[in-house]
Amino acid sequence: MENRERSFIKVQLQCFVATVFCLLTMMGSPARGQELDKAIAMMTDGNFLKAAEIAATMESSKGFTLAARALAIYGYEIAPENKRPELFLRAMGYAYKAIELNANSSEAFLEVSHTLGRYAQTVGVAEALSEGFAERIKAATDKAIEIDPQNYRAHLSVGAWHSEIVAAAGFMAGLLYGANEEDSLVAYQRALILKPNSSTVHFEYAVGLMRLDDKNLNLAREHLQKAISVPVKDAYGQIIREKALQNLAQLQKNRG
Repeated sequence: MENRERSFIKVQLQCFVATVFCLLTMMGSPARGQELDKAIAMMTDGNFLKAAEIAATMESSKGFTLAARALAIYGYEIAPENKRPELFLRAMGYAYKAIELNANSSEAFLEVSHTLGRYAQTVGVAEALSEGFAERIKAATDKAIEIDPQNYRAHLSVGAWHSEIVAAAGFMAGLLYGANEEDSLVAYQRALILKPNSSTVHFEYAVGLMRLDDKNLNLAREHLQKAISVPVKDAYGQIIREKALQNLAQLQKNRG
């Protein structure tokens, strides 16, 4: 009888703990959702640093992914040059935390690629290549596409990876890293098919074309014009538009 009572009490305690856990989870989810919405709103307004701070406090894969992206954008587009390495290292840390929490997140792997690439730019081409950044960036991007083949930004990253290495290593790009112009263009075109009305896709495609070969300049000019024509919806879109205008002006100047 005593054992039966103990078993009954134990079951009741387990049910109570499970109920409390469920209630806490249900109460916590809206709060986390509100924080994510707040971070996204901050990014939309251009407050990338604050967005990263808010997103990182969520301690979730989505939060760390957003924090990595926001911090990488802030570091590359806004921060003083001497502050960039530290910011990109912190962004890399957020991206890797996002993967630890969700190894099936395409966006998290994409941010690993994104932040590795940004940090590699601060150490110089020779050091970045010798320290294996090219392989690590490509591996993360390939994983992002493996998880979600429709991730257009991942295809953009593949295009940029090929074009940057071809520009840096020349004829050795294919021998050393398997990078080539054809695969770069295929990746950019895939991103364009997936997101034809994205100013970022048109801009990045144009930059890749300019990087690869002078014979691509007319097509690059067309995509810069398309990037400029896309209505601006947020602060990053405005950054892309201004960069597209600058690149187009430079092309026109060189042409004249």
